[in-house]
Amino acid sequence: MAKAPPLALELQEIIGRTAAEHSDRVSVAFFRLQPGAASALSYNHEGEEIFIVSQGKGSVLRDGVRIPVASGSVVNVAAASHRSVRADANEVLEFYAITAPAWSPQDDVHVAQP
Repeated sequence: MAKAPPLALELQEIIGRTAAEHSDRVSVAFFRLQPGAASALSYNHEGEEIFIVSQGKGSVLRDGVRIPVASGSVVNVAAASHRSVRADANEVLEFYAITAPAWSPQDDVHVAQP
């Protein structure tokens, strides 16, 4: 039996509104993007985000400007800024997203696929 391919985008909320470790004030989520995969272009009404790259290479698209990232990169995304994260073609990209106030589905607006 063939093994299923990994999901293009994996997400685990570690701290936040829907996590076992509950907080309404801040959320921390771990993301893993497979090579060439990207998150949807979206923005938060209220939540400011900080992305901290822990592994791989890729880019953050923030308000139309592409920012190259690699392990150790930190990118701040203000509320209402359109953003998407993309892994390089040959790299798995792992990063943490810290959001304040804590992320909620009602705050997150999807614009389009990048």
